[in-house]
Amino acid sequence: MITISDNKFNERGSRLGEFVLFQKLFEDYFRSLVTYSYRYVNDWSVGEDIVQDVFMALWINRDKIDFEEPIKPYLYRATYNRSINYLNSVSVQRRVDHADMLDELIDREILSYNQHDNLLLKEIEEEITSFVGTLPEQRKRVFLLSREENLKNKEIALRLNISEKAVEKHITKALSDIRTHLTETGLMSGLICFLLNQH
Repeated sequence: MITISDNKFNERGSRLGEFVLFQKLFEDYFRSLVTYSYRYVNDWSVGEDIVQDVFMALWINRDKIDFEEPIKPYLYRATYNRSINYLNSVSVQRRVDHADMLDELIDREILSYNQHDNLLLKEIEEEITSFVGTLPEQRKRVFLLSREENLKNKEIALRLNISEKAVEKHITKALSDIRTHLTETGLMSGLICFLLNQH
């Protein structure tokens, strides 16, 4: 059975000898390791990338590795760890993407000025209208021009003689304030449920 110490990855042998040995390890274990990774990531090309990374790390760190154990368990353990790390990163990204999508839907609903038949949405609409009246004057004007007159940021900037960046900041802050208010009044959860049911 081949071991890392037997392979002398941690000794100062000839570079050619190291490379030939490394190539043999790659040929012997690559496919079985990809199959192993595939069990977790369910994507063959991702599994190939993961195993290539495992071997790349092994080659780069060959002078630092000093194991007396067989190399096979080391390779499988490294493949397992990288596969799980990949799944964790994908899971986090999916949560971020879902949160971003929900935020966009909420902002779109807040910005839309509609007469809703749904009683909950009517209540939310009335609450938004009431709260907008408490915003600082300039922020309120910008928000209402965007929401009720459907003006683009550039058009609002021209009308109010301010920069587009200032318009964007006012709208972003207004949306943030409204979200906070809806959360505090308990209406945000109802809005989220409605939006998720629609999509």
